[in-house]
Amino acid sequence: MSNGTIQGRGAFIANLSSRLGRRAPSAAPPAHPFRGAPDFYKAIHPTTEEKIKLFVDSWTALTGKVLVVDEAEAKEKIADWLVEVAKELEVTHVSRWEHEGLKALGLDEALIRAGIGVVPWEPVDAEAPIPGETVKPVPPLPEESVWRTRSESLQRTERCQLGVVWPDYAIANTSTLVLQCSPQRGRSVSLLTRILFAVFRADQLVYRMGEAFAEITKGKTSADQYASSLNLITGPSRSADIENDLTIGIHGPGKVYAVIIK
Repeated sequence: MSNGTIQGRGAFIANLSSRLGRRAPSAAPPAHPFRGAPDFYKAIHPTTEEKIKLFVDSWTALTGKVLVVDEAEAKEKIADWLVEVAKELEVTHVSRWEHEGLKALGLDEALIRAGIGVVPWEPVDAEAPIPGETVKPVPPLPEESVWRTRSESLQRTERCQLGVVWPDYAIANTSTLVLQCSPQRGRSVSLLTRILFAVFRADQLVYRMGEAFAEITKGKTSADQYASSLNLITGPSRSADIENDLTIGIHGPGKVYAVIIK
C-alpha cells in the first residue's frame, strides 16, 4: 500500500451495505433538503414575553436563577440582588466587564458600600488602586507564581469569585448567553470566576442560535473584523468523564445568575 491510497474501500462499503440489508451501495449521495434551519423553524417568531418565558424556563431547568425587572426599577433591584448573591456566596471581590450598561446601573457603588471589592476589566497600572481596594484589597500573588507574568487585569480577575458581564445576545430556546470578547470585555471574567452574573435587555433576546450568528456576522468581510473569541454559555459548567460522572464548575462558573431588563 502506497501513501495516499485506500485499499479495499469498495469491499468494505459493500460489506456494510449487505449488513444493512441492501443489495449494493447507493450510487447517489443522500439528499440534503435543508441547509441550516428548516423553513418551518425559521417561521417561528415568538413575542418578547414568550422569549423571556422560554429563556427563564430553560435557564432555571439548568439550575440557574433569573431576575426579570422593569427598566424603571432596574438600577435599585439589580444592585440589591447582586449584593444579596455576593453576600450569600461569601464573595469578597467581583470582576466586571467595562460596559456602559453595567456602569449605569451603579453596581460598583452598591458592592463597595457592602464591603465587596470591584475589579473592572481594563488595562490598569499595577501600582494604581482600583475601586473597592480600600475596603478589601485583592490578595497579592506569591512571588513564585507564574501568574506574575500575566496581565494585571488577568491577575486580579483570577482572584475574584464572581464575574459580571453584559452579553451581546441571549438565545431564548436554549437559554444561551452569547459573549464576544474585546480589550474591555475579557473572556476570563466569565471563565475564571466560580459565579457568573449576566445582565441584558429583553430586546437582546433572539429565538434561535442562527439569529445570533446572523447578527454577529452581518457586514463582516474579513477575519480581523471578528472578536478573538465567542463564548456560548448555557447554564453552569458541566463536565463528565468516560463513566459519565458529572461535575459542576470545572471549566467555568458552577453558579449562574441572569437579569433581564424589560
